Amino acid sequence: SGEDLRMDQRIETLFFIMNKVMSADPACRQRKLHLTTYKVISMTQRVGLIEWMKNTQPLKEFLKDALTDDERRYIDGTQGPHLQHVNWTRVVVPNKNDWNKYQLVYDEVFKKYSHTETVKEFKLIEGKVPWDLSRRAIKRMSASPEAFHVLKTAMITSHAVICICQYLLGIGDRHLSNFMVNLKTGHLVGIDFGHAFGSATQFLPVPELVPFRLTRQLVNLSMPLQVNGQMESTMRHVLHAVRQNSDLLLSTMDVFVKEPSLDWLKFAEKQMESGNMAEDADQGCQFYPKQKIQVARRKLKGDNPAYIMKEELALGHQNRKSAFESRVSVLLGDKKRNVRADLPAQHLTVEQQVAALIDHATDPNILGRMWAGWEPWV
Repeated sequence: SGEDLRMDQRIETLFFIMNKVMSADPACRQRKLHLTTYKVISMTQRVGLIEWMKNTQPLKEFLKDALTDDERRYIDGTQGPHLQHVNWTRVVVPNKNDWNKYQLVYDEVFKKYSHTETVKEFKLIEGKVPWDLSRRAIKRMSASPEAFHVLKTAMITSHAVICICQYLLGIGDRHLSNFMVNLKTGHLVGIDFGHAFGSATQFLPVPELVPFRLTRQLVNLSMPLQVNGQMESTMRHVLHAVRQNSDLLLSTMDVFVKEPSLDWLKFAEKQMESGNMAEDADQGCQFYPKQKIQVARRKLKGDNPAYIMKEELALGHQNRKSAFESRVSVLLGDKKRNVRADLPAQHLTVEQQVAALIDHATDPNILGRMWAGWEPWV
């Protein structure tokens, strides 16, 4: 499609390094933790090759195939979650001519809906999708109860690895079609890294405000413990291993500075046009990759994810002051409700950082205000 595949190629290289780190770490090696990767070859700035992954299906289709005919008709109909969410967002925009201006609509959603209103509505919308859809989908693959357990465990652990590794690289736009399911092993595979290093928060008109996708169907795989069992422990093992080897990862990122991709040059120009500049902006577009690698360094040192995302949001949206401030209020959370809000801005332990990330990713006050196409209710 004419995209510069150097970004995807470099992301896969960084994933390869993370796999080496995990294979050398005793806890990760014992649990066979790894990322499933695929080959990307960038031939020119507009031409390249991507390896075809056999026996895989997009997560969106994988879950959809587990619906009954009646459930599918209901979900796709006028009472389904998508239309209910869209109608809820439009209530705060009285002029019908503005309903297709998504940035304006979601700005108003953040400004006008309270925490209580948002969470109540989101829970209603979530309830329109069967709670056990992901478990049903895995049962359809399973020849026995033992096979179900093996496949379920593979999906839980592979997604936990994806969450941490993609968070460290700031990979966003994590809608349901950007995950593939291996239909033989149950492993999840992340694809399409067009939005990396925080660009989904900085540049999308409706900024993405979660560190990774950890929505209801993924959480419910781990019932009854949900995220506090295998999901959380796996995240801790991966983050500990990568933080211990942060220098290796950061030195590899130097190629982003020496040869930025077309997307990064475009994003750098966009940031310069907005006036949200770094101190070393006199270096031209070189400031942008240096800025992004510094963010990765902060993640590897244990900075609070909410504070990092606040700064990424500011780089792209602080000029729209009221919309920015209302988003920041939701993003940082509330000390009475949110773990991330009760933790310091820097120097978190691995356990604290994982707790903050899970709290952030599963916050219904954020998920309830996500762009409809992201389908946060699934």
